[in-house]
Order: sequence, then C-alpha cells, then structure tokens
Amino acid sequence: MRNITPKEVTPYGEVDSIQFATYLTKKANEKQVNTNITKIQKWLYICYGLYWAAENKQLLNERPKAWDYGPAFPKVYKAQKNHNDTLEPLITNTDVATFSVYDDLINSVLDTFGSWTASQLVNWTHEEGSAWDRQKQNAMYEALDDYNIKLDFRKILRHDQI
Repeated sequence: MRNITPKEVTPYGEVDSIQFATYLTKKANEKQVNTNITKIQKWLYICYGLYWAAENKQLLNERPKAWDYGPAFPKVYKAQKNHNDTLEPLITNTDVATFSVYDDLINSVLDTFGSWTASQLVNWTHEEGSAWDRQKQNAMYEALDDYNIKLDFRKILRHDQI
C-alpha cells in the first residue's frame, strides 16, 4: 500500500449522509440491533473511516466533526433531532437499490460493533491518539482531519479488527 500524504484530496462523496444513515438504521433493525442517536452516529463514522481507508474515496457528502461525544455528522444529527432522536420515519423513503452495494460494509460494522453500548462506542472514538483526540486538541467542533481518519482505520484494516 502506498503512503498517503495530507495533501491528497478526494472529491466528496458518494452518497448523502442522511440517506446512508437511514439505510444503516434499516439494516440494524433487520438484524434486531438496538439503535439510538449516538450508536447511529458512531456506526456511521466507522463506515466512513473504513470506506475511506479501504477504497481511498469518500463515502459520504458530509465530513464528521469533533463533538464532545466523539465524531458526529451534523446533518444526520439534525435529522435525528427533527424526528425525535431517530431516523425511523425516513426509512420508507430509503432507496434500497442505491445502498445495497454497501451491505458488506454495513454488515461488518454491525456484526462487530452492533452489540456495543453507546458509551463503549464513545470511549472507543475517544482513545488517546485517535483522529478525534488529535482534533480536539486543535480545533474542537471542526471537521476531523481526513488524513488522521484514514491512518486510524488503515491500522484497523491491517490488523483485521473488522
């Protein structure tokens, strides 16, 4: 694998973050995995990071920001808040054909992290040296550095942790 420099830029993004998060919620429901606002945010971040590291392309048209409880996608968060902390009402509008190409990624994330509590996911994203940890020291509430995200998730892929 070639080295990545911070100057590399990949166009954003393959899919709409709210629609992807809604499809992720649908898949979690199908697997009977409990969801909540925080879990969806963290699973979304994991999908984003794994895809970025593996494909060298942006998955979503929104970048995660460094919020108090870890990486978050503001547009998705707003949609969740507008629907009583869930994306359930939006599921009927989800185009399954568009998102089913991401089923392997989503299933892998849900199989690995689906049983984790929201607190466990927050703690995991807050680990010392993580992209969130490095960002909070410099520019809290700003977009996480994609280079640091890619480095974090390449480590995970190399160790087959997903």
